[in-house]
Amino acid sequence: MRYKIFVIDDDLWSSKKIKHILNMNPDHDVSLYSDPFKLLKDLSKKPDLVCVDFLMPEMDGKQLIDKIFKINPNQDILVISGQSNIPVVIDLLKAGVKDYIIKTEDLKNSLWKSVNNIKEKKKLTNEIKSLKKQLRNKSLQKADIIGKDLSIKLLNAHIEKAASTNINICITGETGTGKELVAKSIFNSAVNLSGEFVSINMSAIPSDLLESELFGHEKGAFTGADQRKIGLFEKANNGILFLDEIAEIDFELQAKLLRAIEERKIRRLGGNELINVNFKLVTATHKDLTKLIKQNKFREDLYYRIFGFPIHLIPLRDRRNDIPVLSEYFINSLAKQNNKKIPIIQDDAIKKLGNYTFPGNIRELKSIIELACVLCEDYIIKAKDIRLPNVKKAPFTEEKTLNEYNNEIIQYYLDKYNFNVKKVAQLLDIGVSTIYYLAKNNRIHLK
Repeated sequence: MRYKIFVIDDDLWSSKKIKHILNMNPDHDVSLYSDPFKLLKDLSKKPDLVCVDFLMPEMDGKQLIDKIFKINPNQDILVISGQSNIPVVIDLLKAGVKDYIIKTEDLKNSLWKSVNNIKEKKKLTNEIKSLKKQLRNKSLQKADIIGKDLSIKLLNAHIEKAASTNINICITGETGTGKELVAKSIFNSAVNLSGEFVSINMSAIPSDLLESELFGHEKGAFTGADQRKIGLFEKANNGILFLDEIAEIDFELQAKLLRAIEERKIRRLGGNELINVNFKLVTATHKDLTKLIKQNKFREDLYYRIFGFPIHLIPLRDRRNDIPVLSEYFINSLAKQNNKKIPIIQDDAIKKLGNYTFPGNIRELKSIIELACVLCEDYIIKAKDIRLPNVKKAPFTEEKTLNEYNNEIIQYYLDKYNFNVKKVAQLLDIGVSTIYYLAKNNRIHLK
């Protein structure tokens, strides 16, 4: 691809001379400007380099440079001036200008040298970013998404697809299924992101503070705002903004969130300036947003804006064959963190785990395994070391078929009464043979 350069200078002869020098490299694509406002508008064409004459009548170089950086903080800028002013040079370099050269008889060599240095530094920066991305991906492949179930293979495929575009992503699933882990995996897999992974749990921030957290505020915007604060939208520039528990945001604030997502522009509280932000949006929720829309608790237009690429995480009880794999992973991780010998988990302990419904999903499994590692003796985890909650929650909180509810009701009472099939059959007024039939067809599990 050709290296795109914008040159702005109010002196037509000078600008044509600069263009001639730059065009001696056939890989350069040089455009001339005399109107700073036209140049600012054309920044959407994403030039690789902007060459700015410092002394111009309509808008001086410093003002233009500040506006360029507000539109694109990472823009490479080269200042070309007819005079040398050391304090000005120092201030410009501190502001982010890559170089400052003087219009002399040796302009050709100075310009060639400066542009080549800028190009080499950009190339080195991109290589460093690429290496960091590769390291993140290696870490991801080793540890992040664990499981052998078919759903995990599909999940990894969805992560790769979601990471390859700038489409908004919405992750759904019960509490503890790993929604934030998936969001981080998308970040690790995305090769076109240079910014950070910025996350916020909407339910953890009081509603009166949430707007300031997202958009930031100017000094004096409200009582206690003694200095400017950069919001999460700005912090996530060129990275990922992860809004966890999106359903918890107040209805009034949803309108401002929608506008920021659509326009990719935000305004700090107490401020007048519109700030351009470029981020990849990932949201997550354990609630049914369509139900909240019907209850007028969630905006329908916001729903369609965030639901570009849906990823649903199935509960752990529906991927029981991954329980041994996840258990081994948590055992190894805990041992490594504490510099301990890795315990061995016995089959009876795995079987006990397999018969449990895990309402807290993977997060609950991790907690149970960590406790078992502490309780076990001689680095052997037995069934007695697996401490399951005594009080189990009845599974009547989701929309499911009658057969699915029947299965879960029977499983609930089997868990509660230690798999006493006869007692459960009597309590539910069903035949013992019915319970064994369901177990044979893997609709329920017996100890």
